[in-house]
Amino acid sequence: MRLKLLGLVIGGVVLGYTVFWHYMAGEVEDQIEAIVNQQRNQGVSIKYGDLDISGFPYRMELALKDLKVLKTGNKQKTVTMTTPLVTLVAFPWKINHGVIVSEGGTMRIGGRRNPDFMISFGPTRASVMVDIMSRKLNRASFVLNKVAWAAGKFPKTGPTSQAGQVKLHFILPETAVSGSSMELPLQAKMYMEAADVVAPEVPVGTFGKKANLVTVDIAIHGKEMPRYNVESLKKWRDDGGTLAVKTVEITSGVMDMDLSGETSLDQNMMPLGAFSAKIHGVDHIIKVLSDHDAFKQEPGKQILVELKKMSHMEETGPHAGTAVLDLPVSLQNGLLFLGPIPVAELSPVLR
Repeated sequence: MRLKLLGLVIGGVVLGYTVFWHYMAGEVEDQIEAIVNQQRNQGVSIKYGDLDISGFPYRMELALKDLKVLKTGNKQKTVTMTTPLVTLVAFPWKINHGVIVSEGGTMRIGGRRNPDFMISFGPTRASVMVDIMSRKLNRASFVLNKVAWAAGKFPKTGPTSQAGQVKLHFILPETAVSGSSMELPLQAKMYMEAADVVAPEVPVGTFGKKANLVTVDIAIHGKEMPRYNVESLKKWRDDGGTLAVKTVEITSGVMDMDLSGETSLDQNMMPLGAFSAKIHGVDHIIKVLSDHDAFKQEPGKQILVELKKMSHMEETGPHAGTAVLDLPVSLQNGLLFLGPIPVAELSPVLR
């Protein structure tokens, strides 16, 4: 009798869970349709070929084939993201947490034929936490492999930038977190690690060809989270919004750099900020620059002499016995300054 009762209980639990799983699968499908409709009203088009839900009994796997997301707007750049297959994995007992697995894809900002920015990525995995009631993202972590990107009008004639693997972590507080009395509330945090980076955008493109590791830790402060358009960024800037750079570390073996500071935007939408930097491998930098024509004559030759004078020998740590340069870095008047020396022109964040 007891065994029969136990069998009935187990059978009831299994039947109940089966009904619950299929009910939740239907809810997930309804939520996807609701999100698609909601985003369409906000200027975001989400299209896909087939939709398949599987994974019973342990999880729900929502597979979308030929996914294309298109965001348009009168006052902002068109953003397009495509992927041949993306799988969303959810767990019935924790529906606000999902895992995303993709075979790879591309994202483009700007026009179809001449985009301002393009990025492609290989196999990707992500973990996402959302607020079910508001359908807003709380936090997300991504691991992208075989990443390549390029900025500026296309087609590009030079090599594109690339990284073997990129790890990204985003945190968007449910409510803005107040900082000190001198800071506006925290709106978002981002942490990135990129391995095997070859990119003209970072100094190793000139001084080391490849960075073994690039680490970025930043926080956005402001009265509200800015959108990626000119009007929103202007308002964020005018309200005192800042981008706090806790650290930017570049490790290449021949030139290592650690930088921290704070930046915002000037009236021309160009970066405006001040940083402190510690650069290891000064001798290598001077050697590389001395082979360029601009530094074989004045004032270039004198600049290299001054850089050498400003450096000192590191006495302890992994860089002991190498020349190190403690240098203020500033972004102002559309120029990048290393100490008092302007070394590069800057471009507007948005036009």
